[in-house]
Amino acid sequence: MDNFIVSARKYRPQHFNTVVGQSHITNTLKNAIVNKQLAQAYLFCGPRGVGKTTCARIFAKTINCFQMTPQGEACDTCESCVSFNSGASLNVYELDAASNNSVEDIRNLVDQVRFAPQLGEYKVYIIDEVHMLSTAAFNAFLKTLEEPPKHAKFILATTEKHKIIPTILSRCQVFNFNRIKTEDISSHLAFMAENEHVSFEQEALHVIAQKADGGLRDACSIFDQMVAFTRNHLTYKQVVENLHVLDHDYYFRITDAFLKQGLPEIMLTFDDILKKGFDAHNFLIGLGEHLRNLMVSKDPQTVALLEVSENLKQKYAQQAQQCQLNFLLKSLALISKTDVNYKSAKNQRLLVEMALMQLTFLTASPDAEKKNDDTEVTTVSQTPTSPGNAAVQKAPVNQEPEIKVANKPTVNFNDLKKVKSEFSLNDAKNGQNEKSPLNGVNENKNQSDLPNKEVNFEDVKTAILAYAESKEQKGSRQIATTLKTAGISFTNGMIMLMIQNETQREKLQDIRQEFLDEIRKKLQNNTIGLQVDISKQEVQSKAYKPADIFKAMIDKNPSLLELKKRFDLEIDY
Repeated sequence: MDNFIVSARKYRPQHFNTVVGQSHITNTLKNAIVNKQLAQAYLFCGPRGVGKTTCARIFAKTINCFQMTPQGEACDTCESCVSFNSGASLNVYELDAASNNSVEDIRNLVDQVRFAPQLGEYKVYIIDEVHMLSTAAFNAFLKTLEEPPKHAKFILATTEKHKIIPTILSRCQVFNFNRIKTEDISSHLAFMAENEHVSFEQEALHVIAQKADGGLRDACSIFDQMVAFTRNHLTYKQVVENLHVLDHDYYFRITDAFLKQGLPEIMLTFDDILKKGFDAHNFLIGLGEHLRNLMVSKDPQTVALLEVSENLKQKYAQQAQQCQLNFLLKSLALISKTDVNYKSAKNQRLLVEMALMQLTFLTASPDAEKKNDDTEVTTVSQTPTSPGNAAVQKAPVNQEPEIKVANKPTVNFNDLKKVKSEFSLNDAKNGQNEKSPLNGVNENKNQSDLPNKEVNFEDVKTAILAYAESKEQKGSRQIATTLKTAGISFTNGMIMLMIQNETQREKLQDIRQEFLDEIRKKLQNNTIGLQVDISKQEVQSKAYKPADIFKAMIDKNPSLLELKKRFDLEIDY
């Protein structure tokens, strides 16, 4: 059996022009080689699997090539290139800083730098994962990195640039590698598949490229895995099944159900997704990405933002025409909010289901919503010319006319407390009661047949105390105490109660209609009104210290001051 070589090694680029997705790096390096403007140290930064070490090796191979092309590429035929391709070159020294991160390791490296190359012009030192070096090792490396021998070139590679100390950064030319685009990875996978005689569907390669998340090495590893699984025939269905990727058809079906307000279909589809072992959070993120793709598909200028196959772009364009932009924007906002609350939710499935329910009814037409919320269907009004006869406005045939109910005003209780507690419940001149500004109750209810006898203060006081006794017997001790301790006065048919605080006023407000009905009935007078006010007497501060106590005692009995002076007494202040 032939030794199998993984695709990441077999198809590793050997020239700058074969590096995928890093043209801004390769062009700069080729120009520097052609113009002979080589720096003593380079720092390659970027995510995993984007070509940092590959570019470092190509750079080391090219600068030692004896027959370099005018475009800055190695010839692959000279002795230096042949030894490099076979892995026997002595001009390249690779060091893994993750396992060689001590000061002693760096000292050994510095000792080797002094020796000139046996073949070629330069000796290149590639230090991978350089951020793993200790601070002491970095400091031991500074002098050599800044002023190395003419034949020595250093290339440092790292995935965590922020961990490199500033003194190292200032001595290097820094190159930032980008994540590789999905289209570039997909094209490279297609090239590999053709060379390996593997049949494929373009959408299957796109799924692999998306799963790699910008790393070509990860994409090559997934490609090998899928080829072994599908037996040299990559299909979209098999790839999504093996990679445990949710099929995009689910998102298209759910979006169609959103537009039709098909809540049962949506809930059953979501349940099917969970039964297949997919995570609800990943589904939510995928749904957000799907709606985002629909939004960018609505404008031809933003279609380029889609990182999907051409067939899928057409499906997005078709569904985007059916979706209103307002629906997509509100949906994305709702999904984003649900995503934030997902980890803190106790019932995460219910949270996602609630979001799906809300998304379902975002497509409801404004006319339908207005119809559901409209309570003013038909009105019945009393015409002033014919009292007692109802005039029905546009009432349907064979239906009873509905009465229009006015919306209740919103009450702000903080504002109500600012209303002056002094108010009158009746007009003594015409015998008609006014509406209370606080509770809106007609306080002259069912009392119009009283004879309006003359009443004096004693009668009023006796009636109030009798009412307080009855409330106390019924268990309302707070109201009874309030009435018994309140200051009572009676002038021109108006009962005035002077209470102590706002709490007592609110208690009286709760029973004011009952109180007035009972007092009017007992006194046989319908013109009696009520006025409540809070006493404004200043509360004297209590004496807590001995000096304060003595001062209060002097106010009551001045002779105590003479007693203090006669016996030469002292007060503890």
